[in-house]
Amino acid sequence: MNRVPAEIVYRIVYVSDDEAALVALAATSRWLYACVAAQRKLWRLRFERDFPKQDENEQRWLRHYARSHLAHLLFAEEQQEVLLQTDELLDWFHAYCSRRATEYRWRRELYTVRLCKQANGIHAGGIRLQSIIDFSRGAQDICVVSQRILAPQQQPVWIAEQLCWDGVEAENMLVTEEHYSDEYLVVAVEARSMTMSVGSTNASLYVWHLNALHLPPRLIMRKLMGSISLYKNWLVVRKHFMSGDASSITLVFDLAKHTARPGIIEGGASKLHIQQVTEDSIRLLWRDKIKAEASHAMISWRLWDFTPDRAPPTHCPTIYKAQFYASDSRLETCRVDDSRFAMFSRTSWNRSADTTLPTIALMEIMESDTGATIKEKWSTAQELKNIKPIVSRGMLLVALYPDGHMLLNLSDGSLVHNISIATLVCWSESGLYPLRNQWTNMDENSTQKQPNRHSAFDSVEYRICSAAPNARIVRIDDMPGVADYSF
Repeated sequence: MNRVPAEIVYRIVYVSDDEAALVALAATSRWLYACVAAQRKLWRLRFERDFPKQDENEQRWLRHYARSHLAHLLFAEEQQEVLLQTDELLDWFHAYCSRRATEYRWRRELYTVRLCKQANGIHAGGIRLQSIIDFSRGAQDICVVSQRILAPQQQPVWIAEQLCWDGVEAENMLVTEEHYSDEYLVVAVEARSMTMSVGSTNASLYVWHLNALHLPPRLIMRKLMGSISLYKNWLVVRKHFMSGDASSITLVFDLAKHTARPGIIEGGASKLHIQQVTEDSIRLLWRDKIKAEASHAMISWRLWDFTPDRAPPTHCPTIYKAQFYASDSRLETCRVDDSRFAMFSRTSWNRSADTTLPTIALMEIMESDTGATIKEKWSTAQELKNIKPIVSRGMLLVALYPDGHMLLNLSDGSLVHNISIATLVCWSESGLYPLRNQWTNMDENSTQKQPNRHSAFDSVEYRICSAAPNARIVRIDDMPGVADYSF
């Protein structure tokens, strides 16, 4: 085979749609590996086709992979948080194989147990690749486990860090709410004596950068009563007031800029979520309160664009109204990607219910020269408890009463029939799904029902906590460790 001209191998790689066969071909010799991997543009296109960046989990996996393989370049960069442009730097064939292997290891419960070093209140240093949050009810017990490369050409290590609470009396504080992104951790705490009080407004909101957990937190606000949203470097707080005469306000914080004054959007939204962000702006999807008590409700949605450096900073590009089967407390939204969101009503029908109005709708934000508009792409009427987008596979997973599921195509709302495999815990935990063409050869027996016990550690306890696409936290003799699924 080594006598075959390289151009013939290139042609085979270009025309073949059997990636498994190409991997087997590349494994036969170093020369053939080089020939297969040389088609970088082709493998990048295949990677983006099979694992699209519109899916947050896929984007997070690729970001970790790129930072791991380009760490030597990141050590030379002044801005370590900035992900380098990877199109010309990565071995996309290796990236494709690694991504497929990571999902396989999750499905088969193949992992390596990693013990964590303790940072002990000092700056861990190096390049942080990813972080997993081990939440706790007690404020002082929150632990952040980060994977870092401490020096060029070294292997990554896992380091456990406690939050620095200097200047805060955290001994008797309990966590009431927590949010995290790839760069920031936001925690709301309240005194133990107040956590059972109905309508308490004594919570305080703090934020840490995940690269600076050894430093005291930044205080965002005191006397918090309301809802919190965090996406990338943008924090949105919808603050309520005890007085019935005062409407709520929405506060917008750019955590990347240490400005003392947040952006303020006046007026009370019943529900909102962060739809899209850029480095300098944020777009909020805002639902007005549903006034009708009956199920036939007219819903009003608004888009709010907020750009701190623009005058005025807030702009409402469009308003959308539609009739829906909903009540104010049961109607929710779910971001799909920058240009799509789903609205759904947590609904259990009775015999007298009118089922002609939709309970799920996929909405699309259309941009044009004249501005933005919101349009319904499809809708359907269905009893449901919750929904979850599977963006990488173009599907919507719908949880039904009492314990059922159904799959819908994101493109048109049509039913997908191979449902059982889509509910596997390994996929919902990691967020990494296999290719659709693999599903027909899988069943529920293709995954381990229980995590394997690592032979070197008899006392491994598996924690419910935040997850990374390639790792999760375990406890080893009550010390933090990591089950690493990386290839």
